[in-house]
Amino acid sequence: MRFDLQAHRGGAGLWPENTLEAFGRALALGVSTLELDVHLTAQDDVVVSHDPTVHGGLADARRIRELTRAELPPTMPLLRQVAALLDERDADTVRVNLEIKYDALDASGLTTREAFVEKVVDALRVDEMVPRTSIQCFDWGVLVRVAEADPSLERNLLVSPAYLRGAADGPSPWFDGLVVDPDFVRTAAAAGFTAISPVHGSPYTSGVDDPTYRPFTTEAMVEEAHAAGLAVIPYVVDDEPTMRHFVRIGVDGLITNRPERLRDVLASEELPLPLAFPSNHRPAKGVSLS
Repeated sequence: MRFDLQAHRGGAGLWPENTLEAFGRALALGVSTLELDVHLTAQDDVVVSHDPTVHGGLADARRIRELTRAELPPTMPLLRQVAALLDERDADTVRVNLEIKYDALDASGLTTREAFVEKVVDALRVDEMVPRTSIQCFDWGVLVRVAEADPSLERNLLVSPAYLRGAADGPSPWFDGLVVDPDFVRTAAAAGFTAISPVHGSPYTSGVDDPTYRPFTTEAMVEEAHAAGLAVIPYVVDDEPTMRHFVRIGVDGLITNRPERLRDVLASEELPLPLAFPSNHRPAKGVSLS
């Protein structure tokens, strides 16, 4: 398998995140996966955005779930517009890593895990995106329901110590009642997940050149996950020394805001680079290819 270069939110360190502009430019640069986030509108449209609230041209900040597509900023794309962009570029080898932005701590006014998953999977089926898509989430219950909705979808568990810690009155709410072994890799493998995407380390914004840096994703974790049949794709790694460190300890990919830096690292390590898919002259309706 080739190294999975995932452009976080389309390459948030280079272009406006989670926009068609970012995804189009990432395709032109050459990435293997577009990483993105989705929410549901009031009419169950699947839109691409990281935050559940919108500040844009609205009078006040409101939840996406409370608004119709027409009330949202035009720069916030539908998931199907991303699918159309991939089709327009003939980017058949590029995958999508889609984070379902379910909040186990505050789901009020949003939707249930089941309904959220159902709408996302339906949208992927309509545009024939299931074979090229992985679903990622911090919430274990969401990923369990993804398997129930479509067992063929790959499932990537996002992992951070904050989401593994128990609450005052019991286990972590992100487990959704699942009994999770202190060695979370064991439970992730037993649940049939495809990959783990752990936070790279702390401080989150630094890396291996920082004397205070402590990795969360270790070589031992990578070896254990591989032995259990899980890929390892840490998030979000933006500096070249830390990228190089993780490439050399054998991770399967990296989620990064700076895909151009990761391309340089892969080239210097003599690893194959993802293909580039520049704009052509047949723009799909409603899709900006800038």
